[in-house]
Amino acid sequence: MKLIIFFGLIVFSLLGSLILSKKDLKYRKKPVVAITKALLVNIVILGLGSIWWFLTETDGISQGMGVMIYLGSIAGISLIDMVFIYIWNG
Repeated sequence: MKLIIFFGLIVFSLLGSLILSKKDLKYRKKPVVAITKALLVNIVILGLGSIWWFLTETDGISQGMGVMIYLGSIAGISLIDMVFIYIWNG
């Protein structure tokens, strides 16, 4: 169950940031603002997820690996958001 929540937060962060950036870009037409908001959504969701993982997991290696996976996911999702926004913006 923990692993479903663990990877579900990554998917939720990806979908949430893409939907938010698409809506923001539609109304404001400013890609930098949309990228910034998407990055903040990723940092908040996955940052809270890493705190949750660190507090609930008992093994030190598992704690470290989980937090590192979330940090890598923040970077990966941010790159996906940037590409998505610049392609959508034209």
